[in-house]
Amino acid sequence: MKASGHEPIGAARPLAESVGWLLNEAARELTLRVEEALGDHDLRWRDYGVLVVLEAAGPLSQQEIGRRLAVDRSTMVHIIDELERRGLVARGRDRADRRAYAIELTDPGRTLLSEVLHPLTAQAHDRVIGRLGEEDRAHLIRILAQLAAGG
Repeated sequence: MKASGHEPIGAARPLAESVGWLLNEAARELTLRVEEALGDHDLRWRDYGVLVVLEAAGPLSQQEIGRRLAVDRSTMVHIIDELERRGLVARGRDRADRRAYAIELTDPGRTLLSEVLHPLTAQAHDRVIGRLGEEDRAHLIRILAQLAAGG
């Protein structure tokens, strides 16, 4: 049995050759490894995603963060509330629309990302795709980016 708790596909030839099945299994394995790594810091994959989006884009509305991560509004509220409670993000007035709030990464959030979370998630990725050479990794990323963009 694999570490993810799922039976290996073994001789199930149609599944072993199914792009959708294989992508799903690879994503499940990667998610498991990242969740394990983040769990030591009482964080989940989506929490990390919010922090990374804010690191890259700067202050954004909850709606925009949710749109970028494909997370529904009520789940986004819960995630932001928890990250704010922990001091990793802060709500502030949106400079463009004073009626709205913008979510911003705090200095402790930025430090946690750069010094702890990015290295941990990189190690988790390496555990899943570590058998691939550098050229294969780059090729995989190019293919996945094309698929994610709609082909």
